[in-house]
Amino acid sequence: MTDAYVNVMVDPGAVSQAAGDIADLDSVDTVHVVTGDYDIIAQIVLDDPDDLPQVVAGEIHSVTGVIDTVTNVAFEP
Repeated sequence: MTDAYVNVMVDPGAVSQAAGDIADLDSVDTVHVVTGDYDIIAQIVLDDPDDLPQVVAGEIHSVTGVIDTVTNVAFEP
């Protein structure tokens, strides 16, 4: 299982809609609208880590208003 956190930058005024659209994606576990350099943090849980590029580049980046993302993969200590 792979946990990843995707920090998402969104066009001004599109945060609520983008957060809702990202939350509707099957691979996304949780979504939070946050303050700071990014607007949204989405937690992705995947059975196959090879699916991560498709989820981020193919699904999250296709959401209207998404400008940029930074993905952090979580590892157990």
